[in-house]
Amino acid sequence: MIFTLPALGQNALPTPHFPTRHQAFIFRAWEYVPAERIAKILGTIEENVIRAAEEMGLPNYAPGNIWLERGYITIIRQMWHILPYSQLLELLGMTEGELALILKEEDFLDIKLQSKPICEPVRWRELTDGERAQTEKIKSVMQTVDVSGKRAFEFEYSVPNISREGKEIFKTRMIYAFSGLYQHAFDVPSEVYLPDEQLEAYRALGVNGIWTQGMLSGLVEFPFEPSISAGCADRLARMRKMTERLAKYGIKLYLYINEPRYMPPSFFEKHPDIKGHERPEGAALCTSTEKVRNYIRDSIEKICREVPLIGGFFMITRSENLTNCYSHSGDINVECTCPRCSKRSAPEVISELINTVADAAHSVSGDIKVFAWGWAWRGFSEEIIRRLRKDVILLAQSELDVPFEIGGVRGNVVDYSMSIIGPGDKAKSEWSVAKECGLEVGAKVQISTTWEASTVPAIPVSPLIDDHIRGLLDEGVEHLMLSWTLGGYPCNNIGAAAKYFYERSESDAPVYEAEKIFSDAFREFPFHISTLYRGPQNAGPSNPLFPTPSGYNATMTCFAYDDLKRWRSIYPVDIFEDQFRKLCEGWEKGLALINDDDDSEVAIMARAAYCIFKSSYDQIRFIRARDEGRWADAKELAESEEKTAQLMLEQMNKNAAIGYEASNHYYFSKGQIIEKILNCRQVAEYFAKK
Repeated sequence: MIFTLPALGQNALPTPHFPTRHQAFIFRAWEYVPAERIAKILGTIEENVIRAAEEMGLPNYAPGNIWLERGYITIIRQMWHILPYSQLLELLGMTEGELALILKEEDFLDIKLQSKPICEPVRWRELTDGERAQTEKIKSVMQTVDVSGKRAFEFEYSVPNISREGKEIFKTRMIYAFSGLYQHAFDVPSEVYLPDEQLEAYRALGVNGIWTQGMLSGLVEFPFEPSISAGCADRLARMRKMTERLAKYGIKLYLYINEPRYMPPSFFEKHPDIKGHERPEGAALCTSTEKVRNYIRDSIEKICREVPLIGGFFMITRSENLTNCYSHSGDINVECTCPRCSKRSAPEVISELINTVADAAHSVSGDIKVFAWGWAWRGFSEEIIRRLRKDVILLAQSELDVPFEIGGVRGNVVDYSMSIIGPGDKAKSEWSVAKECGLEVGAKVQISTTWEASTVPAIPVSPLIDDHIRGLLDEGVEHLMLSWTLGGYPCNNIGAAAKYFYERSESDAPVYEAEKIFSDAFREFPFHISTLYRGPQNAGPSNPLFPTPSGYNATMTCFAYDDLKRWRSIYPVDIFEDQFRKLCEGWEKGLALINDDDDSEVAIMARAAYCIFKSSYDQIRFIRARDEGRWADAKELAESEEKTAQLMLEQMNKNAAIGYEASNHYYFSKGQIIEKILNCRQVAEYFAKK
């Protein structure tokens, strides 16, 4: 399928902490790609790039090609405001179609980035005397920072020893691989991104499943237009080898399928008979037609026969993707336009699709599991559940619809909460109906991290995890999905949950009294799904300070900018700020119980989490001070932000997992944190002169 690149939007943001734009580009690219490639983009020789890096005092990162292979999303984000599309494509070594595919299929990266800022081409030139003087300031700052220690992607795992006896309590314990490649999982051998050390850590923790996305047309020939399935046989072979490799660790592979994918209008000029519900971007392949159901059935059967060790599939049938005809219709606001499905009910169409997948999988082996996730089944859930085959497992996000009151503000959890634990009444209701119908049930949870602090891969709040898992046991849940694309880090948190995986388990994991205090403090987090997606707590100290309003709106889990209005969502600004104050002050009490020389996982993650929360608190106060004309306060807060960035850099030197999150790759790298230090210096100087 052909996708297009996001349209151009506003002018790119300036980088006043650099004398020139080409220096900003070199500073950012130096960490990710070899000097030769940087020189090619700038239209100069490699020696000039090396000299420019030396003049700024940049360290020798020696990046090789690892960022282009496993951190390309980081590069895209970092260059979004620096390079025009033409130079971005050249830097990445991609065609326009390849980049468009990544932006669309890498967990909706195009939505996270939003429209492309307008950037003029960046070219090399010699510096003026004034620019050289400014460059000396950069070098002087660089001499104060330390990037020694763990290099990017040097992930290490310290997991507790866990003994297990008796029967399994949770039959499935699947997780998204911490370093998984969402779109390219089967384009390369799994060893490229999923090392043995990570698999051994999962085995030790009792994880017995890894899930990843798979598009049917990328794995099996698409019968309506075979050309879009180029390379499918090779991908299927790599999947088979991956399952054989996982089996050595007692782990099964589960495929997330979001099918059938919509097609553009031009496709239906050849295939009008299978055209379903229409949207501006295209139309659904109608699953009420036998042709489309046969395509789904044949594809699932082929995967199961060619990959006999596959663990199973899980499905979301009303996701952000347009798939079946009722994936984006059927509620009050949107009528189904499909001539066939509009005469049927949404529960009838959706359950038929799920049952088709289950029928196909179980025709090959009854041991293959098929999970139906009731995400966005509001108004339909009970009727859909009652129509499902008895061998389908119902999956529900545990914390859905848990009510909360924080700072006097009331709301309901939608998803992704660790500070407010489930199970909630909605999940309990769906599980009750499913069990009444003879179905087994599963819970999707977040136990390592979530969008409350996604760049800290193990938020140290194991008492909350303990309470959550025990609540699931009380509900008779038999299967666990332990993370979305974030939360897969093998860590002490999973160890806390692992105590309940079997009838009897013992762990030698140290118990930190501080985690009880962190858990209490975490309950003060101003939770709302919009805050989780758009707030400052994911970027933390990597998010730049803007001495004047940026004019940009915060985007979903990508760019927070200075959009305080969207950060706070349902919270009045005073309460939003005060909740972060309470969170930080509570967290500081926990940190006081941890020795400064303690470099255990819990200690490092606790400090990193504090950096996230303290930076969020200070950024809120900075924006208010800036907008209210309190220049001295703004200067002081910029200086505080610099100290927080320095502390975060220290933790990143100790643990390479900090800053990494699979669907965004490195949300921030060491270079980004150092750039924030430069930014803080420039902003502090700006307000000192006001």
